[in-house]
Amino acid sequence: MSVLDLIRPELKRVNNYMPGGDEANCRLHANELPWSPVSATLPINRYPDERNLYQLQQQLAHYYQVDMQQLAITRGSDDGIDQLMRLFLRPGQDSILQCPPTFPMYVFYAQLQNAGIINCPLDAENDFALDVEKLFNSWQPDCKLIMLCQPNNPTGNTIALTDISKICNHFDNQAVVIVDEAYIEFAATESAASLINTFDNLIVLRTLSKACGMAGLRVGSVLAQQPLIEALRRIIAPYHMAAPVLSLALQALQNQEWFTQSIQTILAERLRMQSALQSFPWVEKIFSSQANFLMIKSPVAQALFHWLAKHDIAVRSFGSSSDLASMLRITIGSPAQNDELLAVLSRFNN
Repeated sequence: MSVLDLIRPELKRVNNYMPGGDEANCRLHANELPWSPVSATLPINRYPDERNLYQLQQQLAHYYQVDMQQLAITRGSDDGIDQLMRLFLRPGQDSILQCPPTFPMYVFYAQLQNAGIINCPLDAENDFALDVEKLFNSWQPDCKLIMLCQPNNPTGNTIALTDISKICNHFDNQAVVIVDEAYIEFAATESAASLINTFDNLIVLRTLSKACGMAGLRVGSVLAQQPLIEALRRIIAPYHMAAPVLSLALQALQNQEWFTQSIQTILAERLRMQSALQSFPWVEKIFSSQANFLMIKSPVAQALFHWLAKHDIAVRSFGSSSDLASMLRITIGSPAQNDELLAVLSRFNN
C-alpha cells in the first residue's frame, strides 16, 4: 500500500481548474472589468497572475530548502490544515490523532470534516513532553492523520527529529504525519523538512505569519514529497492567493537580513522576559519555550489575565474550566511592549 492510498478515493479523480491566459496583454478570457474602482499599483480588476504565484513558490522553496515540486502555497498554515483534512479524511469514517494541549484548530477542522478525534495527551508532569510509545498505543486503524506541533502551541516545547523519524517510520503506509512548524524559526532545532525525502508519509506546514511578520498576508506552505503535493494542488481553488498578497510577499522575502535581525531580537527578549517574570512571587513556573511566547503557571492566572486586560494588555488565557486554568501564554513583543507588560505586572496585588 502507498501513502497515496490514504487519500479519499473520490478526490484522486479531481482535476484542478487551470484558467491560463495570464501572459496576455489583452485579457478577454476571464470576465474581468477593464477598469479598477481605485488607483493602485496592482491591477486589482484582474485575477492574480499565476506567474507571481510560481515566483513566490520558487522563493519559498529556496527559503525552506525543498524542491519546488515539494511545496504548495496556502492561505496561511490554517488553510493547509483544512485542505489536508479535506484531502484525506472521509466524513464519518476517518479520524485524526492529536497531542493536547495543542493548537485548537486541529480539532476545529477535523470537526468540520466530521472526523473523529483521538487524543494522546502530553505528559503534564514532565513539562508536557511527548511520550512516543504512548502515541503508538493511542493510534487506531481509522486514524489517517497524526498532528504534531513543533514547537508546540501553547507549551513551547519541541520534539526531537529522531522521534519524528521514528513516528514516520512506525506509521509507514498506515497514517500521514503532519508536523506543524509555525514557530520553528524561533527554535534551536532543524526543520522536519530535512526528512521529507526520506518519508513519503511526512507533511510539514510552514508559515510567514510568525517569524516573518506577515500574519496579515496569510501565506502558508505545505511541504511533502511530490506525489502528495500534486494531489493537494488538485483540490486547491484557482486564484486562491490575492494579487496584493503575492506582490507584498515577494517584496518582503527579498529582505532576509530583516528576518534574521527580527528573530534575534525576539530570542533575546524571550531570555530577558523569562528572567524578569521569574522575579514575581506569584509565578509558580515558566515553561521552557522554543517559540515566540512563554507559558507561565500561576495560582492567580485568571486574576492576572483580568488585571492585564484592565490595563489594555492582552495575553492568552485558557479559561477557568480548562485543564490549563492556571496557565497564561504570553507572546514576546517588542522591547517597549515587554517593558509595558512588566510595569503593569509589577503593580499587580493579589
